[in-house]
Amino acid sequence: MKICFYGVGGVGGFYGAIVTQNYSNEHDVYFIARGKHKDAINANGFKLKKSGGEEVIHVQPKLCTNSVKELPVCDIVILSVKAYDLENAVNDISKIANENTIILPLLNGVDIYDRIREHFKIGIVLPACVYIGTHIESPGIIFQKGGSNIIYMGSDPNNPKFNLSPLFDLFNGASIAYEFKENVNVEIWSKYMFIAAYGLVTAAYCKTLGEVYNDRELNKITKAIMEEINEIARKMNIFLEDKIIEKSIDKARQFPHDVKTSFQRDVELKGKVNEGDIFGGTIIRLGEEFGINTPFTEKIYKKLVN
Repeated sequence: MKICFYGVGGVGGFYGAIVTQNYSNEHDVYFIARGKHKDAINANGFKLKKSGGEEVIHVQPKLCTNSVKELPVCDIVILSVKAYDLENAVNDISKIANENTIILPLLNGVDIYDRIREHFKIGIVLPACVYIGTHIESPGIIFQKGGSNIIYMGSDPNNPKFNLSPLFDLFNGASIAYEFKENVNVEIWSKYMFIAAYGLVTAAYCKTLGEVYNDRELNKITKAIMEEINEIARKMNIFLEDKIIEKSIDKARQFPHDVKTSFQRDVELKGKVNEGDIFGGTIIRLGEEFGINTPFTEKIYKKLVN
């Protein structure tokens, strides 16, 4: 098979390294990367380091490039980019896909499938989310620490009967943890509740996860945003577990006090070039669409965009 990892940062790089390690002699594995990251991979190969230093995976894909013009039509595309790069990525993928190409997007957000389908009508797009803790340590090197490393995915609403066994076989052979869910939106929205609410509040107030959790007022704001998200999900007939808000709030206790959310780090590093729209923007738009008031999200998002 022809397999493309479009974006090999923390998430795409983790799975790209594992698939390349297991299948480089059997399948053609391609990486799409940019800048110094791409240059380092081509010069020295690609490394995945795991916490504790107990394992280092060192691989070389068949090709690492920043241009899909160098790639053939692919059977599977693992898409892992920031949301603000999604439209460009989808336009690129359309050039290496046909009606049987399986696209697995591993991005934050509850409307990623819809965003992709706005620009991409062919192929098989799977709603999905992933729980993983990874980041680029330096060009060409990914560090993995924390997370269950499990992918949740569901069938393409436009092609619910499509045979996904090539993807399942690929993951099974590489011991990649995944679960196929009939209603994967429950998993997607459950994750979103945590990352969107805490992401918005930590970024808006320049506070770490622990600081937000332990601050009575910021904790109340975070919980209120989660309640707005839960109301929208219910209106969309996506019913999360009864105590999802309490569990989402308490997830912050699982992290060191000084941990920053990935959205907060992006805001600090890149200013207005960030994923704010998939958090604040999406909540506000869906609230308007389904008649749900979102005053807390609107207040916090306004602090970030002004």
